[in-house]
Amino acid sequence: MTVTELNLQAKTLLETYLDDVILSAELSKITIHSSGHWYFELKDDKSSISCVMFRANNSKIGFIPNVGDFLELSGTVSIYAEGGRYQFIAKDMQKSGLGDLESKFLELKQKLEAEGLFDEKFKKQIKTVPAKIGIISSFTSAALEDMLKIINEKEYFLAKFYIFNALTQGINAPPSIIKALNKADSMGLDFIIIARGGGSKQDLFCFNDELLAREIFKAKTPIISAIGHEIDYVISDFVADLRAPTPSAAINLVLTSKDELCQKLDFLEDKLNSIIHNTLHKCEQEFSFCEKMLRLKSPKVFLEQKIQQVKLLQKQLFLLINLKLKSKKSSLEKLENALSLHNSFFKKSKNLICIQKNGKIISLKNVKSGELVELVSQDSKKEAKIL
Repeated sequence: MTVTELNLQAKTLLETYLDDVILSAELSKITIHSSGHWYFELKDDKSSISCVMFRANNSKIGFIPNVGDFLELSGTVSIYAEGGRYQFIAKDMQKSGLGDLESKFLELKQKLEAEGLFDEKFKKQIKTVPAKIGIISSFTSAALEDMLKIINEKEYFLAKFYIFNALTQGINAPPSIIKALNKADSMGLDFIIIARGGGSKQDLFCFNDELLAREIFKAKTPIISAIGHEIDYVISDFVADLRAPTPSAAINLVLTSKDELCQKLDFLEDKLNSIIHNTLHKCEQEFSFCEKMLRLKSPKVFLEQKIQQVKLLQKQLFLLINLKLKSKKSSLEKLENALSLHNSFFKKSKNLICIQKNGKIISLKNVKSGELVELVSQDSKKEAKIL
């Protein structure tokens, strides 16, 4: 597929399914071409879109819009194939007359935002598996019918639903919604959905009421605001704990179908089984390791190790004793040999004498006649005179 073919198919698809669209927005930029065609942009608080109104159509409306005008247009969503640009082709245009309402909306929005009513820190969590759900809407509204249809299709059997009737259009709508909200808030519900289908800005303006905004902020129960279409923004959207683009989207956001719930349970079961298996396997490994460590550090093994150490020390001690004994035996033998030699010498020299004079041994040839000397043997000593 070429780029041109893709753009043409996308153009056909958009023009087929998004034909005869009513669009309300503020004009942010406009170019009046020499060809007579108008090229402009529309915006809201979150988004903008490129638009074109061809000369054949804009020549019929009788006025030229200015930047800042609030317009209501009808036309078709398309793609400019040559540039691949998404755009809205306007066929009719009229001023919405919502300048004052828009000003009031922005003024109240700025005031409440400055007071902190929109701060994320005040947003309450929406329960993922609710058991008691409240819906505030008109009993006769198509929005409520669509929501109940989706609830029935989803076969969500875990919750009980409480419907509170309230006006959702006109000057009497805010007190009617507040009354229903106060009643619902006292029933211990998991959350409350305030719902109304699409409409003009005038139809939805009752949800820009200051007292209603403050009651939503004060509510103990989490509040979901599901007002109009995705492009519609009201004060209750900002002060609620969660904004849903449409009433039907609110149900899809907070409820899972019976089949999805079963599928999720299957997934959780598999995940739980996997966790249990892995945990048991890990425990078995740890137990095996502990068992090995216990064997290594058991009293029996410890005593056996100590016995082996004692035996080793005993062997080393015996070896040292033997070496010491051998050393002493050798020394004793040497002494015995020396003693034997000494005894032999004593025996042979028993009758030998030595000549001493003044305690000193002297030679016989040095002795003179008439000298007194001592004759010393092994066991006797006598004085003698040399003749």
